[in-house]
Amino acid sequence: MDEKYKQIIESLKHSAKVELEYSKLTLAEKLSILLSRGIIVLVMVIFAACALFLLEWGLTHWLIQLTGSLWIGVLVSLVVLLLLLLLLYGYRKQLVINPVTRFVTKLLLDPEEK
Repeated sequence: MDEKYKQIIESLKHSAKVELEYSKLTLAEKLSILLSRGIIVLVMVIFAACALFLLEWGLTHWLIQLTGSLWIGVLVSLVVLLLLLLLLYGYRKQLVINPVTRFVTKLLLDPEEK
């Protein structure tokens, strides 16, 4: 009878080790996906910032030619950027927080997500 208990305990230990290894692999997979998506988003944000800078630079030069004044052209460009910033801040929940929350919860809670 004592031998059966040892066998059951060994079986439970083995099951716990296998479950721990599976959890480690799942965590590594989820972190890899999260990190790779984060890097992709970072690169996209850098490219978008460069594109926005060039667009704003072109708008500023066009406004300078249109108005004939450096100050007015730069001021109008600054107002456009501030309005974009206010829009982004106003819609931050819909544009940033909700998508990130959905992605992370789906990644962590859905075992079939890859």
